[in-house]
Amino acid sequence: MSKEHVIVWWNSASDPESWCVDLLLKNSNGQYEHLLDSGSEDFPIDVDAFGPFEEDLLIQSLKNSFPLAQIILKF
Repeated sequence: MSKEHVIVWWNSASDPESWCVDLLLKNSNGQYEHLLDSGSEDFPIDVDAFGPFEEDLLIQSLKNSFPLAQIILKF
C-alpha cells in the first residue's frame, strides 16, 4: 500500500468551480495526515489549468508528479 494518497475532486461549491487536490502522507502510526493541497503555493501542478472534463489529463499530471501515490477520484 502506498504511503501517499492523492485525493482529487471537482469543487462545484467554489466560485469559480475548480479541481481540488489533497496530498496525504501515512505517518508512523499508519494514519494519513494532510501534507499539501492544490491551494498551496508549493503544489507542483496548476489545477486551475484543467477544465471540468479534463480529469484524465489532471490525473496523468498527478501521476507524473507523485508516481508512487495512490490517486483517488471523488465524485
